[in-house]
Parts: sequence; structure tokens; C-alpha cells
Amino acid sequence: MNFKVNDVEMFVSRRSVNVDRILREYQTNCQEISDTLKSWTFSRTSNRGFQVELHKQLVDLFALFFRGKGLSICDVQYSSSIDLRADLVIGNPINGRRIYIEIEFRPNEFKDIVKFQIGYKHELELGILVCAKNRDNINRGYTTMPEYKKCKNIIIALEPESPILLIGFDGEWY
Repeated sequence: MNFKVNDVEMFVSRRSVNVDRILREYQTNCQEISDTLKSWTFSRTSNRGFQVELHKQLVDLFALFFRGKGLSICDVQYSSSIDLRADLVIGNPINGRRIYIEIEFRPNEFKDIVKFQIGYKHELELGILVCAKNRDNINRGYTTMPEYKKCKNIIIALEPESPILLIGFDGEWY
């Protein structure tokens, strides 16, 4: 079975008024990221849990996307004093800042937002949190999977200092 992304929704935390300005320094913008996700299809290639494989393929998709822009993948640690790691980190060759990407299918959305805040005190220029818009379309039986609407409400309520781009995606199996 394959999963084709057909819907992408984005939300920007209040503190990051102009995410496209930040993304321009990484040779992209919100629309291009959305279009890239919509053009992507997940195909199972192993017998591992499909959410594990879906996660890995999304990390690979983002890595390929940013490498195609001539950008480098960096060390995934948020801070030298705490052993917290991101799924993917993209370096900005101009200012040394970074985009930290977290792809979340487990109930760790609060932890990711805290990690973004820790990273913001160091090198984080933008945190990107990717999750399902409708978890039933990914895995109906996994009821603790975070969804876009819940993550958005958490970000609004917490008002983190770090700029966050929340990306929710949906699709269909065929």
C-alpha cells in the first residue's frame, strides 16, 4: 500500500511573523515545502512498523529537499549540555543558525516544543513540527498520535519564544 499526501496545512507561531523571510535564507518558502509534500508518496519498503518507516521516509524527503538547495545537514543535537536530538537539522551557511525539524507520530509534541525553545537559546532559527492532520488516515488504532489541531492549540496556549512552523498533512491510502 501507498500513502499519497493530498492536503497540507501550515500554522506559524505568533513570534515568527515572517517565516517565509527566514525560509528564503534556506532557498525556499512555505508554498514550496507544501508543494513538495503534496508531490510525495509514501511506499512501504520493509516489514518494520509503518509509522517508523513513514517517519524515516519523511526525514529523508526533507533532507533531500534541503540538500537539493545546496544546504548541509548538521549535527542533530539541540545543545551541548543536554542530550536532546532533532530528527533533522539544516544549517544556514550565511549566519550559522539552523532549522530544526521534528516529525511526530508519537505523543511527544510537548517535548518537541520544549526542545525548540532550548534550541532557540543556542542556534535554532526556526523549528518545524510535522504531524498528521487526521491520525485516523495514518493509523486509526493509534489514538495517542498527535494531530495538527491539538499541536496548534498547544503552540497558541504556550506562546513559545522560539519561532515554529507547524505542518499538518493528510492523504489517502491506495
